[in-house]
Amino acid sequence: MANLGQAVVGIIVLLVVIAGLLYVFYSRTNAVEKTGYGALAMLALVSLMIPVFWIVEGNNHAEAQTRLFSTAVERGQALYAQYCTDKCYGIKDDKVINPKYNGYTIEEINKLSDDDITRIISAGVYNPNAPAPVSLSAIPKSDLYGGALLSNDIDYLRSFIRSADPGYLKLHGYAGQANGFTTLPAYLQANASSQYNAAVSYGATGQFGEAKDLTSQKTVSLDMVNPGDKGVTCDSKTSCFTPINIKVKVGTVITWTNHSSQPHTVTAIVGQDTATHKDAPQIFDSSKGDSSNLVKTNDTFTYTVTQEAYTFNPDHTVIYYCRIHPDMLAQLTIVP
Repeated sequence: MANLGQAVVGIIVLLVVIAGLLYVFYSRTNAVEKTGYGALAMLALVSLMIPVFWIVEGNNHAEAQTRLFSTAVERGQALYAQYCTDKCYGIKDDKVINPKYNGYTIEEINKLSDDDITRIISAGVYNPNAPAPVSLSAIPKSDLYGGALLSNDIDYLRSFIRSADPGYLKLHGYAGQANGFTTLPAYLQANASSQYNAAVSYGATGQFGEAKDLTSQKTVSLDMVNPGDKGVTCDSKTSCFTPINIKVKVGTVITWTNHSSQPHTVTAIVGQDTATHKDAPQIFDSSKGDSSNLVKTNDTFTYTVTQEAYTFNPDHTVIYYCRIHPDMLAQLTIVP
């Protein structure tokens, strides 16, 4: 829009200068003077037209680049919907929540350079701090790495991810480009209804599923076990908190017992970001900030649910994990 304004101003200036030169030209009676001023007028016209044409061409180029980026975002959206199917995002109130790619949150991946994002998409690099996917073979990757993504697909997916970063859009002149994630629910409804329904369900219960209602109990016992023990399974390859999601009241006394073969911590985190694990020791942390202070096999950790924990997050949940084994995750759902 700024380029268009500059072009208009340039054209007005051009017309004023031409009018002035024509006035000077016709006010002269000497033929030699007329010839000289005529040549000067032509030179001035050409000189002024060059920047005007450059501005207009620059505007056309910028619009073309924006159209190409918008097309790439649309195609990237379709690819994201096709390949990112393992708890990549939830849908709540017809809005995408907690979107991820290869275990990275979209906010986290958008802090990287274009080259790093391209590498993650192309090579199928999965976030080492995130819970492992159900199947490693399901991680999308480039055909150069034995996957199905072509070189254009890599660019499309990167553009789709970048559309969620206002700073990137502004820096590259795509300020009018919509966030591709905002239209993802509508795309899924029209093209992949089963995926849409799965995302809505995931948005309602989260990665921890439906909370086990223990609100009638004043004291609650939870366990840490090896995967497979007592029929317990989880995303962690090390150990599992079980039950993984419970609903309790403020004032409930919770005791975790470590029945696994390795020592752990029981540490609350801030918000819903299970990839970066920002500790919230003010809520609870069995290690008290010291990773060497562990709940060893057959040891216990006890915590009384507080009002602060209830109000800590808007949805009244607290996610916790093991600082030593960050893929060990569980959740408390708290009611007054």
